[in-house]
Amino acid sequence: MAKSELEVIQLLMKLIGHKTGEISKVTYTPQKIVFPTDTEGETSLPRCTPEEQGVSSVFIEKLFRTLHENNSCHMHKAMAVRNGYVIGECAFRPFDMDKWHVTHSMCKSVTGMAIGLLVCEGKIKLEDKIEDIFKGMKGPLQSLFSSGITVRHLLTMTSGSSFNESGSIASNDWRKQFLEAQVKFTPGSSFEYNSMNSYMLSAIVSEVTGESMFDYLKPRLFEPLGIKRVFWETCPQGITKGGWGMYLRMEDMAKLGQLYLNNGSYDGKQILPEEWVKAATTMQIPTGVTSAPGYGFQLWNSSSRLGAYTFNGMLGQNVYVFPDINMMIVTNAGNEDLFQKGNMSRTVYNLMAELEVEDAPIEISDEVIAAQRSLAKFVKSVQDEPETSFCIPSGGWNKKKKRSTLGMSHKFRYLLMKSLDGVVYDMDDKGVGFMPLLMQIMHNNFTDGISSVGFKLNNANGAFYLLIKEGEKTHEIKCGLDGKAALTDIDEHGEIYSVATISEFSTDEYGRPVIRNEFYFTEDSTARVMNIYLGKRQPLEHDNAISFLFEKAPANIGIRFDEIPGSGMLINILNQFGNLEDLKGINGFVKNKLTDYGALDALILAIQDTVRPKLHGARVKFL
Repeated sequence: MAKSELEVIQLLMKLIGHKTGEISKVTYTPQKIVFPTDTEGETSLPRCTPEEQGVSSVFIEKLFRTLHENNSCHMHKAMAVRNGYVIGECAFRPFDMDKWHVTHSMCKSVTGMAIGLLVCEGKIKLEDKIEDIFKGMKGPLQSLFSSGITVRHLLTMTSGSSFNESGSIASNDWRKQFLEAQVKFTPGSSFEYNSMNSYMLSAIVSEVTGESMFDYLKPRLFEPLGIKRVFWETCPQGITKGGWGMYLRMEDMAKLGQLYLNNGSYDGKQILPEEWVKAATTMQIPTGVTSAPGYGFQLWNSSSRLGAYTFNGMLGQNVYVFPDINMMIVTNAGNEDLFQKGNMSRTVYNLMAELEVEDAPIEISDEVIAAQRSLAKFVKSVQDEPETSFCIPSGGWNKKKKRSTLGMSHKFRYLLMKSLDGVVYDMDDKGVGFMPLLMQIMHNNFTDGISSVGFKLNNANGAFYLLIKEGEKTHEIKCGLDGKAALTDIDEHGEIYSVATISEFSTDEYGRPVIRNEFYFTEDSTARVMNIYLGKRQPLEHDNAISFLFEKAPANIGIRFDEIPGSGMLINILNQFGNLEDLKGINGFVKNKLTDYGALDALILAIQDTVRPKLHGARVKFL
């Protein structure tokens, strides 16, 4: 078992054991910033109706609706672009079309563009060996041997390097570890997806130019495309991550796709050579993936339509490009798609495969007008907050029981909130964090553990807050009621994250009042669910129905966490970082006994419990 894979397993065991603090071997430095408000220099793509670009509004609605109604897709945003015009866009509640979103591996395609620019400038060649570019960085012994890895091998995911994503967990010096790593096969002979290939491409940009790839791209790519609000994380040595860590607005994702659709030209200016775009989007190596059978330069070739390709990021961050009809579909989501294998990508590919378009605008008719109105109505319905009847917080209800849209009457919800006002509960397990586990791993930002949970009610306006103490910091999170989202910015070790909270007051099958809280990290691909169970029930007859009222807050509460996407995705991600099957790589008797006794199955169950931990809290004080 490689050292990096052992480090992954050790980190996994710490997570399962609810260890907190700086549990990673990689130095943590806060990077994530607040979403900028300065839009000077930012440009927008033109908008028009689908029919003006030869596409039916019926199709756009069908695409958006199918993605939305598939519960496994967990859509955040979607956009359709044809001939350079946005012909449909939708942000699904509680997400905002204008705010940036993590792109995960979608940004690999941007890294490929940086290499194209470097080649165009004559500063590198695709056949250059990486050990020649990084002269003197390998140790004396390793310098005696050549891996033979070239820039082209990095671009096409054919390096064969044994130093994979687990390196981002196990070491601060990713370049040296990659350069000294053994290769699994002759470089160029086989495809093996490895995000550290993309990181090394970024490192090459820094080595050759003396600046980070992010800074290198600003005047050459981002500014000419009118992309201003963009952020890209770096490794501990200040090198742009290259394969992940980029935040970008959906419209700016579409601009990058349009650049390739225009053969490297944008707004009348040639940004990338046409021959580079052609080579980048042509299959360079087969992948063995049915829906994406080939890989070009840091992007996937698709089998859905002739010449199709995808800038692909895990969990649904994609730019699907269809050159034969000059069209793109752009998505942000929080699903379990990996490498274009999942319900979301399958839905997009299947629908786009059947799409027929017109070269000229579709003539306006009563049917077309009705379809446009239907599309607009659907978009409004999924992005607008629900309407609810006004309710006076302190009373004033009539004899009919007024219920919120989600499960408990306004009256008893208020009485429950009032009974909890100022109450704090001490947690029995202080190793569970507020931020989803997947985010902690991706940002190397691990929790200090929730030590207490409290409640606060603003009697003047009925606003209700959760007070979650994590380490020395208390997050004061406003609960969005009646299906409406409330936005809160939280500080996690100096990194600022925007959270949209939707809370529901209801009762469970045992009659206990429950506060269900869904925390959507609006710039990221994951969400946290926190169900708070409030002690024993106390029945009160009211209008021939059983309701629940606490004269005082319960002595104990229970909390159950979950994540979207869930434990299955975390296991998949950990398999990418370091194969869990390697736990079976122990020789002889021990290996056989661990397998016989189901140790790996027990580990997977432990991971599931880590994603869905249970906590209990005891009332300790009133504020």
